[in-house]
Amino acid sequence: MTVTQEKLLHALNNGVRLAILEALKSGKKNVTELTDLIDAKQSNISQHLACLRGCGLIQQTRQGKYYYYEIVNTDIIHFLDEVTVVINSLNWTNEQTKVTCQSHMP
Repeated sequence: MTVTQEKLLHALNNGVRLAILEALKSGKKNVTELTDLIDAKQSNISQHLACLRGCGLIQQTRQGKYYYYEIVNTDIIHFLDEVTVVINSLNWTNEQTKVTCQSHMP
C-alpha cells in the first residue's frame, strides 16, 4: 500500500469524517450547518474538518463571517458511492455490521 492510499484511507477511517463528506456531497456547508446535521460537537467537527482539509479532500472558503467547506473533487463523491455499492454487495447481516474486524495476527 502506498503512502497516498494510507492517507486517503486514514481520512475515511472515522464516522464523523464520513458523515461530513456525506453532508458535503450536496454542496457547501459551514460548521454550524454541519453541526445541525451530524451528531457531534462543533469543536469535534472542526477538528475533523482540519483533517479532511489536510488530506486535500475538502477546501475552505470564506464568505462574509463564515467559512464554508466543500469537496474538492467529484471523484471523492463517486468513490464514496462505490464504497456503498461494495458494502451492499457483501450482503452483511445486521449482526455482521456490529462486529469489528479482528486481527488474527500474533
